[in-house]
Amino acid sequence: MSLGLIYVAVCWGLNTVLVKVAVTAVPPMAFTLLRFAAMTPLVFALVAATGKRIHIHKRDIPLLVTCGACGFGVYQYLWVIGLSHTTAFASALLGTTTPVWTLAILAATRHERIRSGRWIGALVALLGIAIFEGAFAGKAQFRLGDVLTVFAAISFGAYNVVTARLLDRYGPLELVAIAMAIGTIAIVPGGVIAMTHTDWSATTPSFWGIYLYAVFFPIVLTYPVFSAGINLFGAAHTSLFGFLVPIIAGIASSLLFHAFFAPYEIIGTAVCLGGMVAAQLFGTMSLRSMWAARTLPSADT
Repeated sequence: MSLGLIYVAVCWGLNTVLVKVAVTAVPPMAFTLLRFAAMTPLVFALVAATGKRIHIHKRDIPLLVTCGACGFGVYQYLWVIGLSHTTAFASALLGTTTPVWTLAILAATRHERIRSGRWIGALVALLGIAIFEGAFAGKAQFRLGDVLTVFAAISFGAYNVVTARLLDRYGPLELVAIAMAIGTIAIVPGGVIAMTHTDWSATTPSFWGIYLYAVFFPIVLTYPVFSAGINLFGAAHTSLFGFLVPIIAGIASSLLFHAFFAPYEIIGTAVCLGGMVAAQLFGTMSLRSMWAARTLPSADT
């Protein structure tokens, strides 16, 4: 199963790089609408193939709409337009900060108590982002695409929080199908406008190859494997494989785009990923509890 999760990380890392190639050939939202017009029916077909049925409770409609907007609708506008204005590697790296924003939203809404160990890891990760962006090297270059990608990560963090409130009534795959359908509706206006300004005759066979990859691999051919990993290892352990995504994207960027990474970018990446891993591994630790344990009188005194 570990090999399966590595396969998932490779597919997701390659997807970022390949979509970057695609959105240099056609407008980002035109590609996105074309992609989701095929992906959404496929996910519903996958639900049917597993013998599941989708039943929506009326009281859940506001939460489901929020899921669709934050996880697919608004998220895709931010992510794909952001990707078109930054590098594939930066997009993949900034995308890994989603857990940080999930923690912040949980804390702000008081849905969950966040231990200090997780906060420390998150702060280290954000420090890594600042290093990566050149804040300490006199080369700060927080691009428009980087800003949009961070907002995309925040949006997906909200999706994670809302999803947690619905999983007791909907299976993971059914919830993705519902949210994706709602998100696709939100994508239609921007996508239709972009399509009317797209010269499809100029596209190449390689573009359509990327399109097929982006339709099938990011969700349909990887989601079942990732879900199986969560069932076997648990969400915390399985999520660690997500930190391979920017590494895969970086390697692919070097091969396809001959990308050059400055030393501060490499250091920032290492610090960011280290902080995120620490947040996962030491998320249950509390400095207050540890300090209290150290200051308690021992039985020998």
